[in-house]
Amino acid sequence: MSTFTTTPGPLAPESTPSTTTPAAPDVIVEPALQRYRGRIRGIDLARGLAILGMIWAHVRPGIDVTATFTNFLGNIPAGRSSALFALLAGISLAILSGRNVPYTDLQLRHAQLRIAGRAVALLAFAAFLSLFPTIIAVILGYYAAWFLLALPLLSWSSKKLAIAAGVVALVGPQVMHLANLISYTFDVYPASGPNSYLYDVLVTGHYPGLAYMAYVIAGIAIGRTDLSASSARIRLLGGGLMLAVLGYGTAYLATHTFATETGFESGSSMEFVPSFMPFTLWDVFTAEPHMNTTTEVIGNLGFGLIVLAVCLWLSPLAKHLLFPIAAVGSMSLTAYVGHAFGLHFNEELFFSSTATPFLLVAGIAVLFCTVWALLPFRRGPLEWMTYWFSQWFAHPALPRPAVQPVTSQAGTLPPTPQSPATSKPEAQPELEAPAVPEPNEQP
Repeated sequence: MSTFTTTPGPLAPESTPSTTTPAAPDVIVEPALQRYRGRIRGIDLARGLAILGMIWAHVRPGIDVTATFTNFLGNIPAGRSSALFALLAGISLAILSGRNVPYTDLQLRHAQLRIAGRAVALLAFAAFLSLFPTIIAVILGYYAAWFLLALPLLSWSSKKLAIAAGVVALVGPQVMHLANLISYTFDVYPASGPNSYLYDVLVTGHYPGLAYMAYVIAGIAIGRTDLSASSARIRLLGGGLMLAVLGYGTAYLATHTFATETGFESGSSMEFVPSFMPFTLWDVFTAEPHMNTTTEVIGNLGFGLIVLAVCLWLSPLAKHLLFPIAAVGSMSLTAYVGHAFGLHFNEELFFSSTATPFLLVAGIAVLFCTVWALLPFRRGPLEWMTYWFSQWFAHPALPRPAVQPVTSQAGTLPPTPQSPATSKPEAQPELEAPAVPEPNEQP
């Protein structure tokens, strides 16, 4: 039997290990997305203006029916201050949950628990103020509800959040007014208890969630962008102008086309008009304060974006010229609770015909916050209480997560190694008039 063997020929050289490196695929590597850090003083300025605007709305001079232009200027904070407050609340939620790079997994759950703890603290402050009643519609209880309602949204992208805010702005007021009309027509209202509280928070309250959650969700979407970039300010200003023209412009055209059948005076603050009163087509389109229509929500949102953009540009002045206003914004919860508590003992300030009550209350708030901000404290008195309670509220349920690497489509950046003994948690912002900050946390 023959045996055949094969030997390498000239066309079949002996194989040797390859020393050449395969060509790398032609891939464009994008820089990893960086989470912006530090306190943005422009947010403090905007929050300070919101607090001062709410004080003005509470103790403003009586309306002079002969001074139309004066009434117009004096009526600007009415309704818009609380809307700005809600918008900034959303930004605070975004800051607490990762800023422009949202937290995930354990970090996200930890942030959600901290926010839930803040909501509990705000309810406690609202309950405290209820022991010292005034004619002020205290916003803190609503603020707490907004925090809880927003928890499932903290993992959403800015695009999804923007769409959700638009849907709430368009649909929420219609659902709210329809529910009010049904209740009024058939004399059907929820019984007292948790259902009544939920119905009040969402529908019949002074700051109903079906309208105000549009501001909160929009704020979270804004907080998911890099607010330290100048391009963000340009987009905020441009978007704000368009929304303000759309909302207020539509309201103006509609209310000058339909008859005013409700008898509400233009320029009135609507502070005490029950939301379950019968309404007409005029009321669906009006942008009068606290009517919570789609046109008012869109217009107020545009107004808030404009104020925020301007305040972000003025951030450098917050360290000196505008420091007192920024100080109020950095401890807005303290300022809000303090002014509401003080007015309980000075109710005559609600009925003055001059601006003296506003100058007095606002002056005390600005002076206290400025002096406190000059002391070696990172937060205001109530902001400290809220911060530590939220930390305690979250820790028993979940251990504080390690710092996560910042990720992007391009890949993952490893966290900077730290010794367990020396590692420190990322600085946390403060809450707003109703919350407490991460450098800009706020309630």
